[in-house]
Amino acid sequence: ERQKMEGEEGGMYRFPFLDGRSILTSRSSAWDAEGDGIGVGSFGEDEAVSWVLSRAKMWRGQEEGVRRLVKRLECYPLALRQAVDYSVSVKLLGPLDYLAEMDGGRERDWLEKKRKKHDCSTYPFSIVEVVHLSVGKIIDAEQEDSVEAVRLLKFLSFLHHTEIPIDLVPEKWRLHLELLQSQSLVMDAGVSKRAVKMHSITQDVVRTQLMGHSKAEMIGLAADQLWKWVRRINVGKRATFFIGWMCQSHVRRLVENVGTAVPRACLNTLLDLVDGTASFLATIGCQYAGASSLYQWKLQIEVKHLGHDHVDVAKTQYNMANAHRKMNKIEEARRLFLRCAEVFVKVYGAQHSKTLDAQEQAASCGN
Repeated sequence: ERQKMEGEEGGMYRFPFLDGRSILTSRSSAWDAEGDGIGVGSFGEDEAVSWVLSRAKMWRGQEEGVRRLVKRLECYPLALRQAVDYSVSVKLLGPLDYLAEMDGGRERDWLEKKRKKHDCSTYPFSIVEVVHLSVGKIIDAEQEDSVEAVRLLKFLSFLHHTEIPIDLVPEKWRLHLELLQSQSLVMDAGVSKRAVKMHSITQDVVRTQLMGHSKAEMIGLAADQLWKWVRRINVGKRATFFIGWMCQSHVRRLVENVGTAVPRACLNTLLDLVDGTASFLATIGCQYAGASSLYQWKLQIEVKHLGHDHVDVAKTQYNMANAHRKMNKIEEARRLFLRCAEVFVKVYGAQHSKTLDAQEQAASCGN
């Protein structure tokens, strides 16, 4: 038995009694690169049926119908939860009614075309259908707030999923949160937190499958809303520091979702937002890696739109160099300071204070 526990296959027997072990859970396959990961799939079929019946009590006695629904949704937990919550909210009498709505939608052909093109290994296509049905139900209700509720959903899909403060939601949209919660498209993150959360996969489905032609508008709205807060950060007023902590994860996620295809209409706002957030992380938060990644994104965008020799590009490189120096990446910091000096010479002249300062900073990196 001792040999069995010492062997490679004995890892689970040892946990946590010998040597100490930790379990990491992740959707990323990268954790399994060395072959030491334990793959955890979705619900088993019987487990999924039992779970659905525990939440949709009005479906008890319809086990076969529930099993058909479970199979149709590929036992995927998120799809099952949203399907059940949807069914409960609209009082569907049975699981077959939900299946009829799924397969009888007027956009069934469009969904089938999407299914054929679906090559995402992160989640099954069934979640796309479930989210689409929930959103469609909101629109079909033709309530006064239906259209605005869907716009709010698209807006939220660009922010960090775990905790979205109500303060970041445009005031005109806050009353629509309850409608989205009724379909389990967003959830309450806790009364004390005064925030909502949205599953990252639901966000991905909304951004990639249901955004339509409103992507640029939603990016602009998210940037505007975040900038209204970040611009209030004052290094001389500690009472404003909470803004940086409240917004930084959402700014980083927005940048990640936007990539380098920045809509022209919100380009300047997004650059100001990223610069302000990176400055907070570097000077107040002491999170130099986070600041550096934001400066790197800003640099990419500025070079794309302004060219390598623009003074704004040099200023970003200067800030980035400071972050690198704090992380002890001395050679990279020196290279960036020298590049700044080259541009400053062309823009300000060889004897200008900005030029001399960049040269002195580069020299200090050699000491």
